[in-house]
Amino acid sequence: MMHPFLIAKRKRRNITVLHEANFRKLARVVPSLLELEIATTVQDANGMQLSLHILETSKYTKTFSLQLQHSAEQPWLPGLHMKIRNYYDAGVTEVLAFQHKHRLNSRYSYPNRNMFQRNEKWQINQFLGEWLDYCLRTDCIFHVITEPLDS
Repeated sequence: MMHPFLIAKRKRRNITVLHEANFRKLARVVPSLLELEIATTVQDANGMQLSLHILETSKYTKTFSLQLQHSAEQPWLPGLHMKIRNYYDAGVTEVLAFQHKHRLNSRYSYPNRNMFQRNEKWQINQFLGEWLDYCLRTDCIFHVITEPLDS
């Protein structure tokens, strides 16, 4: 029989569970995401803005670019840019690119040319989950506030 610690560790490292949790959180943080079909800016109650550019839509998926726009008062804070795909039939969200780094592998040998961590893709999806948790804790819920952007 497997030790309970090993079972908990295996469950914690299941990326599908992480993708499912991120899907639910993203739906709460950007409630209008399902209906969006073009580039749009959404804003929370404190004025923080996200640019969402819909890159591809199919019957069961939507791929979009998410870019956090910081105010001029925070020039030291780096921008956040992710390319994300939502799989609506499976109820999962996956980060495809992070800070303009595309084609992330599930595993990397270490060291490697780009100095990615062994589990870089896991960590980026984990980061999305932690950022969404922060948004939910601070009531940072984004709603459409402007006319659609030019695509």
